[in-house]
Amino acid sequence: MTASPRVRRTGLRTLAAGAVAAFLATAAPVTATAASSHTAAGAATRAGEVIRCGEVAADLPDVFGRNCDSDRWGPISDFTIADHDTGQSYRCRTGWVEGSLWVLGQDCQPDGNGEG
Repeated sequence: MTASPRVRRTGLRTLAAGAVAAFLATAAPVTATAASSHTAAGAATRAGEVIRCGEVAADLPDVFGRNCDSDRWGPISDFTIADHDTGQSYRCRTGWVEGSLWVLGQDCQPDGNGEG
């Protein structure tokens, strides 16, 4: 039995979102400490930041991006995820970013730019 590409992508997004949720639930105090130490080091995420990704998949209100231009790690708020190729973008209230690997935006909506 072969899964369609859409089913695989949905499954991967679900797994990534579940992993992030589990991590956040078990490591909230550690995350707060890590975030404050990153802030002190100047690596805090700026409000209104745009993170451009090579691949963006929206399952609103969640948006997942891979191969991104960010060097930040940890919780993020009030930011935009944009597809590097299409210009499609989504404004998100909260989320989590893992450097250039991936970003997960929550409580997102189309930004009105590009096709999004």
